[in-house]
Amino acid sequence: MYRVIIVEDEPDTAKITKAAIEKAPDFQVKAIFSNGEEALNYIWLNPVDLILLDLFMPQMSGTEFLYRLRKEDIPVDVIVVTASSDVEQVRDVLPFGVIDYLLKPFSTNRMVETLLKFDQRRRIINSTGRLNQSEIDAVFANRLASEEALVVALREKGLQKQLYDLLLNRIRQETAITADLLAQALSLPKVTVQRYLNYMVEQHEIVSRIESGLGGRPAVFYRAALGKEELK
Repeated sequence: MYRVIIVEDEPDTAKITKAAIEKAPDFQVKAIFSNGEEALNYIWLNPVDLILLDLFMPQMSGTEFLYRLRKEDIPVDVIVVTASSDVEQVRDVLPFGVIDYLLKPFSTNRMVETLLKFDQRRRIINSTGRLNQSEIDAVFANRLASEEALVVALREKGLQKQLYDLLLNRIRQETAITADLLAQALSLPKVTVQRYLNYMVEQHEIVSRIESGLGGRPAVFYRAALGKEELK
């Protein structure tokens, strides 16, 4: 039986979501939370297989919830259920490994469909022996779609995935680094590096802070986002 929690601040929507989930075999809603903080506290103490998450909630947005969930390395799958069809909102959740995105009002059939896909993927992952290509495709379908969406999002901003990954990996190797030092280390124009840094900050991949640089002059330092405290 898959253990499911719902994070939704509208009681009526939460009830509808719960009823739809329980139409699928082997899925049980263990708890419903009206805010992300309560849900995180529950997850740290109780095993959860799947989260149904709204994006617009008081105290903590769904995007912030996803950020904290991933930075704490909590291994749980997430399906977003929201009324927002804005493309920017979709892009914002892709880096956090969301496995599906359902628009409100959703149909029961659509909910059951996504849950059955989740079940298929879990069964394949938990199997033993060798997998055929179709089984591997079923496991990686969502991940590949997320990667493709990120490539498109970067391209629309005039950025390249290969350079994005190069810069991000280098930043993760440093305690903190300025745009100047990063540009020098990789032999890139500073203006190019700065564009990528700005986008990474927007996506919560890195954080920036003004500190004393050479000669005691203030400079902006960048480092990889490490944990939940950086969102406060």
